[in-house]
Amino acid sequence: MTYKKIFLSTEIPDDKTAKTKAKVDVMEILENQGYHSFYFPKVNTLGQIIRFWRALSKVVDRNSHLVLEYPCMPRKRIWAITTFKFLKGIKLYGVIHDIGDLRFPERKQMSDMLFLSKFDGLISHNASMTVWLRKNGYKKPVVNLEVFDYCLDEEKDFNETSVSGKLKVLYAGNLSYDKATYIYDKKLGKLENFQLSVYGQHFEKERMNGSMVSYKGIFNPNAPNLPEKYHFGLIWEGESIETCTGQYGQYIRFNNPHKFSLYLSLGLPVIVWKEAAIAPFVIANNIGFTISSFEELEKIGENVTESRYREYVSNIQSLSNKVRNGFFLNKAINQLIQ
Repeated sequence: MTYKKIFLSTEIPDDKTAKTKAKVDVMEILENQGYHSFYFPKVNTLGQIIRFWRALSKVVDRNSHLVLEYPCMPRKRIWAITTFKFLKGIKLYGVIHDIGDLRFPERKQMSDMLFLSKFDGLISHNASMTVWLRKNGYKKPVVNLEVFDYCLDEEKDFNETSVSGKLKVLYAGNLSYDKATYIYDKKLGKLENFQLSVYGQHFEKERMNGSMVSYKGIFNPNAPNLPEKYHFGLIWEGESIETCTGQYGQYIRFNNPHKFSLYLSLGLPVIVWKEAAIAPFVIANNIGFTISSFEELEKIGENVTESRYREYVSNIQSLSNKVRNGFFLNKAINQLIQ
């Protein structure tokens, strides 16, 4: 049997962590749209690659196309699959998760464009990433995803019902000092109009140094069940509460943070750095605030009325339903392969 639509993947460990959530969701969404998942071998010896080619040859014909997530590690697999698609005369499309040249610009590595240029079309995160792709020479079709989906079986609603009192702000993600340095800043202890609660792995309690951040532990990303409700989800990365700095802070100028999709799935309005790539989406959909520093976050309580907050929550509802059911990837992949 041959298949028109084939999704190439590696085996994804069932570890129930946020690290694999995005990849699992992409596979689930594409399979629901009729894609047949085909797995790379776990090792990449010449013999394994030949057997992989033979097996893949049996399920493709000239009407087939392949979809591959990027990055695909080890990246030499891309050389193999692009040679295969050239010999078969079929198309290869890419769904971008991360671009190393943007995420770690000082790291010496083979340029991502050497690999991305092999795809016949790409799903980019957003307009900012697409501009970067174009400036770096990618001339084939690109579709902006807008937002990563965050598939959940049931509706989740963790937004607060009132904005009276201190604002409750949620941050979820990798809490290591290198990734989220700002949460350990003792200057947070001087800000009194909001409470920042953090969830995630690699929290370094010994570095708290006077910060008033509240650590809440870890939840299952496939079935979030938070112990309390929040007013906003925060999208902020890097070393400082003055602005997003460092390689992680600068990366959100280009990417769609997966935590953004988590917040939408939970029904939470958002607060995001005003220079982040997703800031225009937040403004256009009227689902929260953009800020330049935590000094502005401190003053948000003065500007958000009950009616304005309920408007944010109302606008979130349709987006929440979309991300939980794979709307954005379905839309993007259909546009790309037309």
